[in-house]
Amino acid sequence: MAADPPIDIPRLLWWRLVGELAARSLGERESGAFLLKRAAANERRVCAFVCYDDLDPHCLVGSIEFHGDGYSTLWQLCRERGLEVAADIHTHPAAGVGQSPIDARNPMLAVPGHVALIAPHFGRTSRLSLSGIGIHVFQGRGRWVSYSHRSRGAPVRLVW
Repeated sequence: MAADPPIDIPRLLWWRLVGELAARSLGERESGAFLLKRAAANERRVCAFVCYDDLDPHCLVGSIEFHGDGYSTLWQLCRERGLEVAADIHTHPAAGVGQSPIDARNPMLAVPGHVALIAPHFGRTSRLSLSGIGIHVFQGRGRWVSYSHRSRGAPVRLVW
């Protein structure tokens, strides 16, 4: 089931995030980032992002192979800044934004309710909307529910 209320992503932050993913992909490899929010009980607004390769410099190998040390760095950054993970995003090489079998078996955070976004074309997609972005919510035990940006109850939205 989708998070309620949805995760709010400021449009300017989305603009920067999608541009950064495209730049890090170099047009030839997947890239990704964690979307961060303030660690408050009812906070749903993303205030920052951190790219996977800033946490694990060797994780972009065509696909993404994110290692345990990267998570240690992520948790330290979150503790120091009073943040927590709201969602994650990664890119796929073509137009498909459904989860690959590898994605489905290996959520970046294996916690029910975690939201995973997938951007097509190595991040060369709309920086103005969520159009074309795959939105997936982990249900636990390998199960996911998927949405488009137009789906009723979609768990993320862009805001001003």
